[in-house]
Amino acid sequence: MKVKFFGIILSSFVALGKAKNYSFNVVSILGEGSSIGVKYGDVIKPLTVSHFPLFSGSIEADNIDVYKYVSLDSNGKVIEEESITRNYSDDNINEVYNRVNKEVEIPELPQLFKPMFPMGGKNFEPIPNRIIYNVYANCDKDAYANVVSEPFVGGDNSVQNNQLVNCTITIISPKNTFQSKGSIHLIGFGSRLFKKLAWSIKFDKKFLGRKSVKLRAMASDPTLIREKLSTELYKAVGIPVQEGTYARLFINGDIYGLYLIIDGFSKKWVSGYVHGDAKKDIGISYKLYAKIPQYPDLKYISDDYNDYTRFYIPDEYEDKDVDENNLATKYSHIIDFTKKFNDWVNTPERPVKKLGSFFNIEAVLRLMVIDTLILALDNFWLRLSNAAVYYNPDHNNYVILPYDFDKVLNGGAVDPVIDPNTYIGDCHTWATQHEETIEHFFTNSLLQQPEIKKRYDVILSKVSNELFNTDVISNYIHAVADLIRDDVQWNFDTINYLNIPYNGIVNHYSLQNFEDNIENGHVDFVEDYVVNDAHYGLNEWVELRSESCKADTAGVDTSNNDNISDDYDVEVYKSSKEEIKSKAEIKVTFTKSIALIVILSQFLFYYLF
Repeated sequence: MKVKFFGIILSSFVALGKAKNYSFNVVSILGEGSSIGVKYGDVIKPLTVSHFPLFSGSIEADNIDVYKYVSLDSNGKVIEEESITRNYSDDNINEVYNRVNKEVEIPELPQLFKPMFPMGGKNFEPIPNRIIYNVYANCDKDAYANVVSEPFVGGDNSVQNNQLVNCTITIISPKNTFQSKGSIHLIGFGSRLFKKLAWSIKFDKKFLGRKSVKLRAMASDPTLIREKLSTELYKAVGIPVQEGTYARLFINGDIYGLYLIIDGFSKKWVSGYVHGDAKKDIGISYKLYAKIPQYPDLKYISDDYNDYTRFYIPDEYEDKDVDENNLATKYSHIIDFTKKFNDWVNTPERPVKKLGSFFNIEAVLRLMVIDTLILALDNFWLRLSNAAVYYNPDHNNYVILPYDFDKVLNGGAVDPVIDPNTYIGDCHTWATQHEETIEHFFTNSLLQQPEIKKRYDVILSKVSNELFNTDVISNYIHAVADLIRDDVQWNFDTINYLNIPYNGIVNHYSLQNFEDNIENGHVDFVEDYVVNDAHYGLNEWVELRSESCKADTAGVDTSNNDNISDDYDVEVYKSSKEEIKSKAEIKVTFTKSIALIVILSQFLFYYLF
């Protein structure tokens, strides 16, 4: 009897060893209208939709070493198959159709200065930067059709179509699947000129601790890297920015291509990045808006809030701190700031200590250095735009926070406020060549103060020599290029075939443009084909600008690298680089373990009792 039972137990072990369920999970990038199957040998097994565009299934077989995914029509016939062959692994990750599974290490850039901000927290971690998300929005058809027909209302570029479109949003990463009700809407002004539109997504549930993200289209960059690199540079010098990674975007049946998925300038982002805790109350931020030909010069005008409404928009704040029925309460801090700065400008010798008592001088100088090196044509120093003045209640002072970097790292010879003959070698007055067009009262007043100018030169010298050079930056560029390379041509092709009513600008870039422009190759203007040319290769610009600014600061003594203001101790938050395992993955492992434990317990019980 014992022998017979032992045989049953032994056969159970053998069966467990031989009978294996092979699990498959794959994201379709083919849009709606087709399904996905697995092909191994001559066998094709269809998978089922778990959360579209994720297809999943298990196959029981003796052995599957090699396989590939295939696209199937409604009758189960193969439409196409992947160009790659896969080797099976028990990792059970969410793969992507026709994309090689890869782990790319994105190098961290050198940190040269004392931190001033925590840049995240346990309840608001930075978005992981070495994976590509897959974002699918299943949206109300009528509302979606409205916004993609008219990004500008009635074709008038002065009136933006900001209609909210209700959707169910699914976001899939290699190890997790997220789904929530929510909405999308168009963002930006210049981005609406392109067929590849930019979007904001709001969630009912939290995604990575967030209730919203932005999807930046990068429609005018053949490398798809310039904005991400710029973001990392500001972050490297300690300036809070909205960072993120890449995502493939699908809305209803439309395939939009590759985007940057980043934080928006939200209350949660300010709490997390400036204060280190997403639950912490914030102060108030004012976004700067130009009303061409006038710009927000940060001059004190009067104590009447009406004089500030044209250029300063109260953006993020705590409801308890303002009276919605009294607009003056929203503008009290921007009036306070400009008045204090005006008083400082009119104080003999403009003492640094007085300015530092209400303004983060160190942060704005670091920001200006990065603006200089990347030649930010639509940001704070040059155009007093895409930046916010933020009142920081933790230190009872003000700080400038930048955002949106889509006109960077590409020269400026065609910009009317840039001197085409001198700007490449000019790292001090490049932004102030046409004061008759844009008056730079604020930054000029800062740099006229000798101690502040000296600190700017130290920061510029250190960044040019130790951070913004080809030895450091080319490694970062190449790592990011490795991450997205398989999606580059697909991205350019999807815009060519994007079937929406709006006929916005389309740049018909190619994979060769991408490869060339990463290095020293240029992309020329071609009428009706390439509207946004690239005057410099990405690494070429880094080398040229770095060498120019090294030369411009050759005699600068950098031995004193102390902050000129806000010299306090701050711990920068360090998040785990690994994604948390999904519940489904844990459940599979747990189930297999339970099966083994049951058999072992039966075996031990028989022989012990």
